[in-house]
Amino acid sequence: MLPKVYWINVRLALAILAISGLLASKDVNRIDEWEMVRRSLGGEFEGAGKLDRVKRILSLSYNDLPWHLKTCLLYTSIYPEDYKIECYRLINLWIAERFVEWREGMSIEDVAWDYLSELINRSLIQVTRVFYEGMPEICRIHDLLQEVILVKSREQNMVTVTAGHPTMWPSEKVRRLVVHSSSSNNTQHHQVRPNYCFDHLRSFITVGSTNPLLSRMLLSEVARGSKLIKVLDFRGQKTQEEVPNEIFNLFHLKHLDLYDTRVERVPKGIGKLQHLEYLNLGKTGVRELPMEILKLQKLRVLRVYQQVDSSDDDYGYHGFKAPSNMGGLLALEVLNCIDASGGSTIVKEIGKLTQLRELYITKLRREDGKELCSSLANLTSLHRLCIESIGKGDDHEIIDLNHHPPSLSSSFSLRMLLLCGRLEKMPRWVAHLHSLVRIDLDWSKLRGEEDPLESLQHLPNLGEINFCGSYQGEGLCFKAGGFLNLKRMYLKSMEGLRWLRVEEGALPRLQNLILERLPLLEELPLGIQHLSHLQQLYLSQMSSEMIEKVENQKEGSEDYTKIAHIPEILIGYYTDDGEWRERQLWEEKKKT
Repeated sequence: MLPKVYWINVRLALAILAISGLLASKDVNRIDEWEMVRRSLGGEFEGAGKLDRVKRILSLSYNDLPWHLKTCLLYTSIYPEDYKIECYRLINLWIAERFVEWREGMSIEDVAWDYLSELINRSLIQVTRVFYEGMPEICRIHDLLQEVILVKSREQNMVTVTAGHPTMWPSEKVRRLVVHSSSSNNTQHHQVRPNYCFDHLRSFITVGSTNPLLSRMLLSEVARGSKLIKVLDFRGQKTQEEVPNEIFNLFHLKHLDLYDTRVERVPKGIGKLQHLEYLNLGKTGVRELPMEILKLQKLRVLRVYQQVDSSDDDYGYHGFKAPSNMGGLLALEVLNCIDASGGSTIVKEIGKLTQLRELYITKLRREDGKELCSSLANLTSLHRLCIESIGKGDDHEIIDLNHHPPSLSSSFSLRMLLLCGRLEKMPRWVAHLHSLVRIDLDWSKLRGEEDPLESLQHLPNLGEINFCGSYQGEGLCFKAGGFLNLKRMYLKSMEGLRWLRVEEGALPRLQNLILERLPLLEELPLGIQHLSHLQQLYLSQMSSEMIEKVENQKEGSEDYTKIAHIPEILIGYYTDDGEWRERQLWEEKKKT
C-alpha cells in the first residue's frame, strides 16, 4: 500500500498541472484575465482541507473552459474510474453527439482532435499511450478530476450510468444511458422501473463486458421508447452475435459501433439507416456488405476488418467484399478494410472516393497495381494508406506500385504508409512523400540490390520505420545526413541480415531501436555510439552470440563505451518452458 505522503504529492502535482494549464490558456497581454485568475485562486491556497482545495482548483479549471470543451470533458463521465479511454472512440462519440463544430478548411475529425489536444494541454486529460506522430492513442482522467466531472455531469443530467442494480436506476429523464460491466449475473432485479423515461434518450453505450440479458432488455426498451436515438455503441460485447433487428427502426441513428463483437452478417435492413455517419465492424466476422450499404450517403467512417492472426498483426487483415459501385459513397473519409480480390472494378471505384483520409486495402492482385495508382492520384486528402497483396502469412503476391501518374506524389499528403506484400522495387513515388511520418514494410522481401533506405533517407518528416521481413540483403547502412528526424526504428524477421552500420551524422534524433528475430546478426550496429539521443535499445529473440557479447562486456572496455550512453537496454527471450521474459542490462542506478 502506498504511503499517505505519496497521494498528497500526487494531488499537489495535479493541482499544479491544472493551474499551469489554466494559465497557459490566457493571453499574456490581457491584464484583466490574469487578475481574474488571481482573485479566483487567492482563497484556495489558505485554510484547511487540502483535498477540497485541490477539487476547487480543478473546478476552477473546468469553469474556465469554453462551453464546447466543458461538454466534451463532462462526456468522459461515461467511463468508469481509471478506465483506459481509447481516444479515437472518444472523439467519434463527440462528433456523433454534435459537440464538435465545423471549421472552415478542416475535417470534422481534425477539429475533434484539436478539442482533445486542448484538454490535454490544460492537463485535464492525461495521455498514457501515443500512436505515430505523437497522436494520443490511450488517455485517462485523474480520479480527483473525475469526481468533479461526475458531480457536474449529474447536475446537468449529462449521462446516466448503470450496471443494472436497482439502486442505480434514476427516476429523471434519461438523455444518455451508459451500461458498465457488472460482476453480478443475477438478472431477477433487471427490471425497468415504470418511471424510467426514454422519451428523450439520444445515446445508448456499453462500457466493458456487460450482462447480455441486461443489454438486450435495455435495447428493446430503448428502441420501443425512443425513435430519436443517435448513438449506439456495443463495443467489446462478445455475446453480441448479430446486428439487433431493433436497430433498423432507429431512423435518426448516426453512430453504430459493433467493434470486437461476434457479428458475422449485416442484414439488408442496414439501408434504412440513411442518416448513419459512422459504422464500425472492426474485429468482427463480417466479410461482405449488402448492396443496401450504398443507401448510406452520409456515411463518413466505415470499418470492417479482422486480423488474420489475432496474436500478430504482421500478417495483415481480412477485409470485406464491397458492392461493385462502392464509389457512390462520396462522403466516406475512412475506408478500412476493403477486399480487392474481385479485380480492377472495385479498385477503380476507390478513385471516386475523393474525400478519403484513411484507406486500407487487402488482397490486392499484382495486375491491379496500375489501376490502384491511378485511383490514388485522385485521393488528395489521403493521410493513411495501407495496401496488402493477396496471399497468406509471409507468402504474399507481389505488389506492383511502380506506376507514376504525374499528379500522384505531388498531390499526396500521406503521413502513414503501410505495405504488406512482396515488392520487386520500392515504388518510385515514395521518395517524394515529404509529409510521410511513418512507413511499415511487411514481407516485402526486397532483394539485396534494392536497398529500401535509399528511397527513405531524405524524407524530411519521417519519424518511424517498421521493417518486418522487408529485405533479403546482408546489410543495411544508414548514411551520414540521412534520416534526420527518425525517432523510432523497428527491424524484425530479416533472416539474411548480417550487419548494420550507422555513419556519423545519420539518425541524429533516434530514441528507440528495436531489433527482433534477426538470427544472423551477431553484432550490435557498427557506429551505435553515434546515436547520442538513443534512449532505449530492445533486443528481442536475438542470436545467443549477440546477447552473450552484449552481456559480457567489461566496464571501461571499448565495446562497453559504445553503448554506455544508452539509458535502457532490454533483452527479451523465451525460457526453455516457453515463458516470455525480459531483463535489463543496466541496473536502475545506471539510468540516473
